[in-house]
Amino acid sequence: MPLNEKALEPFLVDGEKIEVVGDSLVESGTGTQGTCELRVDGKEMVHLRVHKVDKIYDPMADLDAFRFTNRAKMEALPFSGLGALGDRNSMVSTECASPKADYLVLHTVVRSPAEDDVAERRKDIEAFTLDFVPKVKKALGCTA
Repeated sequence: MPLNEKALEPFLVDGEKIEVVGDSLVESGTGTQGTCELRVDGKEMVHLRVHKVDKIYDPMADLDAFRFTNRAKMEALPFSGLGALGDRNSMVSTECASPKADYLVLHTVVRSPAEDDVAERRKDIEAFTLDFVPKVKKALGCTA
């Protein structure tokens, strides 16, 4: 599944070698999750995880508070579901309704060093997430 290089660009530092390490995010066989990392010169810059789950999970619930710094609800998602955004990550829970998954939880964690503008970084994470989630849903054949 190809990712939007332009949307990833803000998280990748200059380096010699960019590599993708991990499994397919969508073809997890009998497993319920796929994960991958984007690394620059061996250092993890972005970590992506897709969970196939049995219900919608609210990323704003107390249970998931530990995942975020400055957590805020993602408003007006262009797809059904719930989302939360932090200074370094996002989490979206969405319906899938395909033979491969009823629902999905998608995590994006940015590990690259933040520039001075955290607000800009949050906008970049949100833009990537809004591009990423529909691609995963399409690749899994989601009908919802």
